[in-house]
Formats: sequence, structure tokens, C-alpha cells
Amino acid sequence: MLNGQHGHLVVRGRKYIDGVILADDRNPARARCVTSFAYDLDRDPTGNWIGRLRPRLCVGMGCWLLIMIGWLALAAWAATGFRTDYFAGGGSPSVTVPQSGTLQVSGTGTTKTVPCNDGYLSVSGVANTVTVTGHCTSLSVSGNGNHVSIDSTDAVSTSGVGNVVTYHSGSPKIVDAGTSNTIQRG
Repeated sequence: MLNGQHGHLVVRGRKYIDGVILADDRNPARARCVTSFAYDLDRDPTGNWIGRLRPRLCVGMGCWLLIMIGWLALAAWAATGFRTDYFAGGGSPSVTVPQSGTLQVSGTGTTKTVPCNDGYLSVSGVANTVTVTGHCTSLSVSGNGNHVSIDSTDAVSTSGVGNVVTYHSGSPKIVDAGTSNTIQRG
């Protein structure tokens, strides 16, 4: 029945199993069968169609929202400067340069002690204070205003501005590619 008129509706295409047939009273030939809605259809007191989201759909949207917020938070954390010293023990017990291995310590304003076992150590960032015990094959310092004290090393290279490296013994090969860096025995 459409506008109080009885008639027949022929549905072409897919087999009609279940659903709602929506018809335009101005042009009944434009009727369509809709078999799947993301929401429940009902009629208000005036006879107009109203839709309500299904509870299961609301829960699913909430889960996806939490996943997206988590990914955005992770992306924001990574964009603000992935801190390798966080995983290397920043603020927790000190880390060790593996035997003939490599370690990178970075951050801003961190203070740590790093034992070195004839490996390669790289210190970067801003205003870090690093005390290196033992012997390193090579020490590289970059960034701004880092203070590194090392027992002994075969080579020291610096870049950046205002870094201070103090070695306690040996005669390391020194390469300074920065500005106002200080490499001294002490």
C-alpha cells in the first residue's frame, strides 16, 4: 500500500528474502529493496522513518576509536623524538656497551654511567652527562652541550656545538667536526 493505494510491486535483481522496501510516493517506480542496515529502522508517531544505531555497532565503533587514539598517541610520541636511551635504560639501571658491540645513548638532560667493553659508543642529544667506565674502541659525541667523561678510548670524534669530552688515559685519535667542542685529558 502506498498513499492508501493498493498495487503490486515487482522487485528485479536479487531475490527478495527479507528487508524493507522503500518507495517514493511521487514516483513508485523508484522503489528499492534494502536488505541490510547498519541501524534499526522504526517509525516515529508521525509515520516518518527513524534509525537507531545497533548496540553492537556502537561497541565496534568505540573499539576502533580506542585503537585509533592509541595509534595517534604512539605516532605523537615518536614524532616528539624517539628516545633510544629510554629503551637503553634511560632513568633506570645503566646499560653496557657489548663486547666489541655498539650502543647509542641519546636524549635531553639525561645523566648515566655506561660501562664499555672495547665497543663503539655514540652519545647524542642535548645537555647529557655520561660517565663511561672501561675502554671503548671509539667514542662519538654529537649534539649540543653534552659532557662525556671516559676512562680510555682509541678514538674520539665530535660534532655539534659546545660538547665536552674528557678522557683519563691513552692518546686517542681526535676528530672534531663541530664548533666550540672541547676534547681534553683530565
